[in-house]
Amino acid sequence: MAAFFDWVATASPWLWLALGILLVAVEILAPSFVVIWPGLAAMLMALLVWLVAGISGQALVAIFAALSILLLFGGRALMARVEQDEPQTMLNARGKNLVGREAMVLSVSGGQGKVEVDGVQWPTTWEDVAPEEGQWVKITQASGVNLKASVRKT
Repeated sequence: MAAFFDWVATASPWLWLALGILLVAVEILAPSFVVIWPGLAAMLMALLVWLVAGISGQALVAIFAALSILLLFGGRALMARVEQDEPQTMLNARGKNLVGREAMVLSVSGGQGKVEVDGVQWPTTWEDVAPEEGQWVKITQASGVNLKASVRKT
């Protein structure tokens, strides 16, 4: 084990930089936001080894481990905060964008039917009484592609 620490102590800053680049490349190939942090820690180690000479191998390994852990938890917390600040879009929930809008009834079959909104037909269930074909209804809920509508009060 002493030979390993001696080797680490005499390693060039270029070795740390190469390790950092390798770990960042692995992160690019398999994105998980885990491997990038030790990669950045290795790049910081390259800077440390270049600026401060004579650090023991044990200290270098300990500093690298501590930096990796600190960057991992700090980076994860930062990423969680950034993801929270992003607005939630309704891109994949088109039906939810229709809630509150009015639609024309195309067909009625018991408690179900089809309505048309902006030229698109949607399967619909009725909240209260079933409307007549051609009547306007108000969309009150959306679940996937299924809408729920009630007869529009005039």
